[in-house]
Amino acid sequence: MRRIGIYGSSFDPITYSHMFTAAAVASRKRLDKVYFTPCSSMRRDKILQTEDRHRVKMLELALGTCKNKTNRFGEPLFEISLVEMNALPGETYTYDTMEHFRKQFPDDEIFFIMGADLLEGLSRWGNAEKLVKNHKFIVMSREGYHMDDLIAKDPLLRNNDENFLTMSKGISMGISSSYIRGEIRNGGDPSFLLPDLVLDYIYKNQLYTKEVGR
Repeated sequence: MRRIGIYGSSFDPITYSHMFTAAAVASRKRLDKVYFTPCSSMRRDKILQTEDRHRVKMLELALGTCKNKTNRFGEPLFEISLVEMNALPGETYTYDTMEHFRKQFPDDEIFFIMGADLLEGLSRWGNAEKLVKNHKFIVMSREGYHMDDLIAKDPLLRNNDENFLTMSKGISMGISSSYIRGEIRNGGDPSFLLPDLVLDYIYKNQLYTKEVGR
């Protein structure tokens, strides 16, 4: 049985914080694979700042720098899944994503990787009851959010608390995609916050020069 983590985000753009998070979770929770799963730009609850094709290319460039990261079978530790990008706009939830991976890997243990800040609204997600009861989560600490308290105060979460593995990353990395976009938009220097290949791609394609609003 393999242990597989599903790491969903906009990756707009991918940062060293994303990469560190994936590596830390894989190491400490003994994962054999982490799938970076970018969301679709057609999501109704999120305004993305660049096209899907650009976010995928930046993911490919970033993870291409991690070819030495392999699992116990000698396979790449990190891979990209486009399951959410390829889903019908507005008609897929995290539950559907997790069911997709469960069907793809029926003999393996699948975990959804999330931040503690998402616990507050988890019971209101689409198909939340089936998601929480039937799937497992790795929850990373976030400053200002107490994981055990958030789980305890929500009836759905506390009655399925065996499905939640919590962890502190042991280091605070305040690198966000929005911070990097702001630096680029305002002539700053986001070097050392993301791989050089990704930053070069951003400049070459003139990404994030303007903020996309609602």
